[in-house]
Amino acid sequence: MIYSLNGYGIILAEMGEEHSRNYKWILLALLSATYFLAQGARQIFNAVLPQIKADFAGAGITDTQLGLVGSAFTLVFGLAIPFGGVLADFFSRKWMIVVGTLLFAVGIFSSGLATGVVLLVVAYGVVNAAGQALLPPSNSSLIGQFHVETRATAFSVYQIVFYIGIVVCSCVSGWLSGLGEGGWRRAFFLFGALAAAWAFALAFLLRDTPQVRKQGIGKREERIGNREEDKASVSEALGAFLGKPSALLLMAGLGFYFYAKYGFNTWIINYLQREFPSMTAASASFHGVFWFYLGAIAGVFAGGRVSDRIAVARGRPKARFDVNAVGLVLCVPGLLLSAFAPTAALCIVGTALFGFATGVYDSNIYASLFEVVKPRYRAAAVGVFGCGGSVIGASGPAVLGWMNAHFSMSAGIASLSAFALAGAAAIWIAKVFFFERDKV
Repeated sequence: MIYSLNGYGIILAEMGEEHSRNYKWILLALLSATYFLAQGARQIFNAVLPQIKADFAGAGITDTQLGLVGSAFTLVFGLAIPFGGVLADFFSRKWMIVVGTLLFAVGIFSSGLATGVVLLVVAYGVVNAAGQALLPPSNSSLIGQFHVETRATAFSVYQIVFYIGIVVCSCVSGWLSGLGEGGWRRAFFLFGALAAAWAFALAFLLRDTPQVRKQGIGKREERIGNREEDKASVSEALGAFLGKPSALLLMAGLGFYFYAKYGFNTWIINYLQREFPSMTAASASFHGVFWFYLGAIAGVFAGGRVSDRIAVARGRPKARFDVNAVGLVLCVPGLLLSAFAPTAALCIVGTALFGFATGVYDSNIYASLFEVVKPRYRAAAVGVFGCGGSVIGASGPAVLGWMNAHFSMSAGIASLSAFALAGAAAIWIAKVFFFERDKV
């Protein structure tokens, strides 16, 4: 069956109403809500970390051990996401999303039952991470399929909802953790239950959709059916990514970015409470995420619009690489100001600047990758991409915890700027030396 794409939506011949022009926006709303819960639930641990440490104080828990919980999540997520990508390319992306949402819901809810670091690592760092690893390949490949001319804009909306989810979950979790002994557990119970309910809703609201062979403005695209010749082998799917130097360099940039962002996000709330003791748990949770993601929303809007205008309207797709690299360079002043600010107000300004820079980068993470990977292999490519990036960046939270114990958290946060610059360098090398050879 053949269908075509134009600037106003997706027109699918001889298929149901779910593939009308409006469905791409309905789909974006459903996937964005899923991302809201998934990414917001990730932030719960960061928001309640000081209270967890106080609750487990009798067991002699250290900052390094707490950092290992965040690092375990990132590592397991990274190692599991390629399987999510391969499964999404060979099976129903709808059911990958439903199962992933239900699995991470179980992990988040179970985290509230933990009585020590080991159980937190298993529930939050393993079960939660495994469930979340099933989501990005299916989510991003569906958005990439249904949004062509509006791709960066769609991913920007998707990213903004993720930011809002983190702010809401962090603030609610910080408030719950301040209600007394065991308050941090209520946050895990609440969002775990909400995610489980949403998984069942997705089973009814999402539609199975065909995958595509080719994708491009003005080009016809073929539906991939169930015929054997329509299916790519695992080696073919992996080769489509690993054979592109530009994709590998984008992955390296993602890894350096993850190291900086995950390290910062894991410890910023604890850092604010420690450096500025007048802040309550709820206040630190609010300021540690609200201003960061307010800046990120502005950054993702700016990056997405600029990228779409230049890449599509002016026919310069490599501009997406430029936007990624500029975003990482802009991380440096925000990180340094956050690390060495003498007042809470200036620290918050630095946090907002860092957030803006991450938003600029985030707006084109997948849009850049999709310029060098064919549509047929995008879900698998997202899996490998996320795996490599997560493995590279997984040590960030643990290393910052170690630096806090042996040096200072200010030194740890400042050191993140070097990783942001390394990521920008990797992306510019990809653009200058490999883009023309690898582009699709």
